Amino acid sequence: MIHEINLRFVKAFLLDVRGKLILVDSGTRGNGARILEEVRRVGKDPKRIEAVIYTHSHGDHIGSAGELRLSRNLIHENGIKYLTNGMGRKPVLHSSLLKLAFALGSPFFNSKLTPVFGAEPLKEGEVFPGVIVIYTPGHTDDSISIYVEDEKALLVGDMLQGTKNGLRLPLIYEDLEQLRKSVEKVKQFKVERVYVSHGISGPPRWPL
Repeated sequence: MIHEINLRFVKAFLLDVRGKLILVDSGTRGNGARILEEVRRVGKDPKRIEAVIYTHSHGDHIGSAGELRLSRNLIHENGIKYLTNGMGRKPVLHSSLLKLAFALGSPFFNSKLTPVFGAEPLKEGEVFPGVIVIYTPGHTDDSISIYVEDEKALLVGDMLQGTKNGLRLPLIYEDLEQLRKSVEKVKQFKVERVYVSHGISGPPRWPL
């Protein structure tokens, strides 16, 4: 089971895979209680959550990490410092509108966060039975995707965004060439559904 947890303009995800509960991302600051409430709403006990996996270290994905108070927090090694210092990674913008919004001050990225201690570095490969981490840099240098084998599903974080016309590349990225290579990398997996953190999840209608 993959359950989307909608948090304003971003999502977290609850994975129930082979008897293990895994949370993916934590949204912006102030969403910890809401996430745990949603876990209970779908009939699951938050105490059974094995770990939180973060797709990358922007503030809208690690914002409530410290509020969840869960014992295992997994992120690519390039993102650990952002979890432990309580400040999300600064986004690299490629849109004049986004630059204006951030110049005016975005609370989603500029807020001081509750630090997380003891974060563990993620490695590529199977981290839980049926849950495979894929290193997919480009959006950030700590971006990962998650392939859920039994569901033939791919969680891409912000590597791609979902629209009614299919998937597209994000307007925030650090390395466009790497980003395109990462998209090609995940195409090697048998994917029937792509889950995005922003926009509409659906079948893998890849960007050109």
